[in-house]
Amino acid sequence: MGFAFNAQQGRSRVFWLRAKSLPERLALLLPDVAMDDVEVVSTDLSANAAFVNYVRHHQLTHKASGDVIEVVEKSIRKVLGISSLESRFYRERDVLTSSTHFQHPPCYGLIETPWESLVFTHYVRGKAPRMHAIAGDVARGIAEIESLSHAYLSAADLSNAWKFWQMDFFRPWFLLRPRFNFSWFFKHLRQLALEDPRFESLETQLRLFTPQLRQMARSANASAKCFCHMDYLRKNLFVSAQGLQLIDWSEVKVGRIGFDGGAYLSALFRRNDMKRYLQVRDDFMAAYTQALDPRFEVTQVLHNLRYVFLLNALWHCMRPETIAEYRDNERMPLLREKLDYLLTLKALT
Repeated sequence: MGFAFNAQQGRSRVFWLRAKSLPERLALLLPDVAMDDVEVVSTDLSANAAFVNYVRHHQLTHKASGDVIEVVEKSIRKVLGISSLESRFYRERDVLTSSTHFQHPPCYGLIETPWESLVFTHYVRGKAPRMHAIAGDVARGIAEIESLSHAYLSAADLSNAWKFWQMDFFRPWFLLRPRFNFSWFFKHLRQLALEDPRFESLETQLRLFTPQLRQMARSANASAKCFCHMDYLRKNLFVSAQGLQLIDWSEVKVGRIGFDGGAYLSALFRRNDMKRYLQVRDDFMAAYTQALDPRFEVTQVLHNLRYVFLLNALWHCMRPETIAEYRDNERMPLLREKLDYLLTLKALT
């Protein structure tokens, strides 16, 4: 006889003073599995998010039947005993159970200690997608997340108000991050202009975005809220037998309708030439506007999308790491082309 388990039957959340042993953790979260009957093989996975102690893949093989369960364990360090946004999101994971466009690996549960959050999810095998080929699928998936989570947040009672307020994108502890403050990087653009005359005068033009983005932030802040993944990189999307999987909610925020679209397009902007980017952008926008919940006002949503796109794209183009990468690969004309494109968006803000 093999495994008898249900991925949704694990404990939602428990508190321990210490993490205890791996068999104890797995036994708590997989109550239908007799740990004496399984062999566990663990492998460390790559992890680059801030405050992540480790990410591990545990393969549980039933000794008699050979049946396998695969679990991902993610340890997230706490600061001053405060749980990570990712662990808080997984406490609300039922919000996405009816998703059809994205598949979300089931969460077995969470273990909280005073020093870390341990998140356990099902490991799903798949292959990395060609990002330009899934634009329509991503657009429909984002629109679905926005619709489901907006309804969920709108129905939340007062006891959850403080929790969701702490997760809000517009809290100062998020907005002070470098990726949302492109103006901190003007010194690098200034130095580049001294070395390469093709970049002269750009700083003066790009500085005009600063007051406009502040105004865009005020408008976005007052618009409809939803959960936002905010990290649509190729490593977080893959194709499996079950469908298009979306993983790694380490950047999750209570954001606004349209923010995830801006995050996805900025990721494409970073990794493609302008011809490919513009083609994929058009494919994405056509699918997204068609899938958008009619409750949301399209003009405001597109405003929010441009706001997050510009925050991410301006930051990326002026980072010293980006400048060095384009210089080393002899692609400086493309960097200039991307900055010129961003300047064309100023009239749309």
